[in-house]
Amino acid sequence: MIGLFFKKTITLLTISAIALMGSFGVISHHPTQPPVAKHRCGNFLPVEYRELIICVSADYYQENGVRKPVGITEAKRILQKTNSIFPTPEIVDQIYKQADIKLSPRPLPPGPQMTSVAYSIRHNNIINEQLVQFDTNKKLIAGHKKDIVGTNASGSRVAIYGWHRINGIPIQPYSTVHGAEYADYSHGLRLVSKRAWLNGVPVDLRDYL
Repeated sequence: MIGLFFKKTITLLTISAIALMGSFGVISHHPTQPPVAKHRCGNFLPVEYRELIICVSADYYQENGVRKPVGITEAKRILQKTNSIFPTPEIVDQIYKQADIKLSPRPLPPGPQMTSVAYSIRHNNIINEQLVQFDTNKKLIAGHKKDIVGTNASGSRVAIYGWHRINGIPIQPYSTVHGAEYADYSHGLRLVSKRAWLNGVPVDLRDYL
């Protein structure tokens, strides 16, 4: 009976600890990946996507330490330079699901200032404050931005999706409401390598989208 009591007590304490982590808006999750996958992804990190292992950037694109919102033209230039593509909403969901560090969204008050550099820096500082308690080295981070995602449209609009709450539901459903060059503090560019892996064999991810 005493052993059963202690077992139940430990279980309740574990559940309480998980609930407490959720109340702070941060949950850690460590996906199971083939040991060789991280090596094959180079500076990117592996994510399971359908039958593939895809390789994604640990965080959003940054310049001078700031997660920089970009319009479509600049985004495409960055993707071309890094041999990457836009994520799809499905990929964004998988990145969030498998993230090592999940941050609770921190929206700022809406208004014309949303597109300002000052707002981007302010929000970037908030994210860094959330991350200060973690070892972020080679950790997949998600939940802190809306993603610029691929679209089959003419290119006259930017497609955004994501900014998942801790319950897994995104704040931003798929939307093309903004023009192609619109970018505000909440937008992030996640790099997704064109090269993916299928049963240990390299493939072009674009063939599976």
